[in-house]
Formats: sequence, C-alpha cells, structure tokens
Amino acid sequence: MRVGTLLVVPLLLATGLQPVARPATVPVTVVGQVVDAACYMMHPPAASSASHDECGRACALRGVPLGVIDDRSKELYLADSASSKALLPHLHQRVQLTGHSVKRTEPLELQMPVDETHTMSVRVEGGYNALTIERVATARQP
Repeated sequence: MRVGTLLVVPLLLATGLQPVARPATVPVTVVGQVVDAACYMMHPPAASSASHDECGRACALRGVPLGVIDDRSKELYLADSASSKALLPHLHQRVQLTGHSVKRTEPLELQMPVDETHTMSVRVEGGYNALTIERVATARQP
C-alpha cells in the first residue's frame, strides 16, 4: 500500500500538473446604477428602469446576481452572492462602491427560475467583470 502511494507522487510531478492560478483582483471604485444583471444583459433599457423594480427584486431573491453599470465605462460589474445581498436595498439606485474586481474571460450563463417547472437563461460571451464589494453607499445624481 505504501509503495503505491510513493509511486503516485513522482508520477504527478512528472506530468507537470500545477495548481490552477486564479486571476489577480484589482481594487476598484465604481459609481453607477444597480441592476438585475440577467435582465440587463437581455434588455438594458428595461432593466435600468425603476418600473422593473418588482421583477428585479424577485430575480435577486431567487439567486440571480445584481450588478452595477459603471457611469464612465458603461461596463457591467457582476456582484458575487454576498455583494448582491448588499446591493439589494439599492436596486435601481445610483451607488458608489469600493471593492475588488477581476476580469473573467469565460462565458457566463445565468439561470433564473420562472416558476416551479421552468427556467430562463441568458448567456454572455466575451467575459465580464466579477465584483466583490467592500463598501457601498448611495451616490448623488450627477
């Protein structure tokens, strides 16, 4: 038994298996509007409207992430689950947040439960900004 264990370690080292490196996060300050990320990816004008509040809250409570549309770059910063909870009271409001972001290059697919038997999904190619929020505050309108 011990011989087999000793043989596995050199075999793994010989194959060159290395731990997968995680992309580095960068500190960010983002000022922009909080939106339901999935709806924003499908139809930005409607998702940015306060009239979308009930639907956006329902999606967020079902696990769909919230995001912030940066005023300057117009990029979507997609919040992680803990950050989405922090953003929920600010849905459709303008906020200033600080945190860390990492540019992801893999496709993103968000699935939303429509009812007990149906789901809707939206897929984004080309990457996205993943966001972890440290501080969020309501921002004044420009």
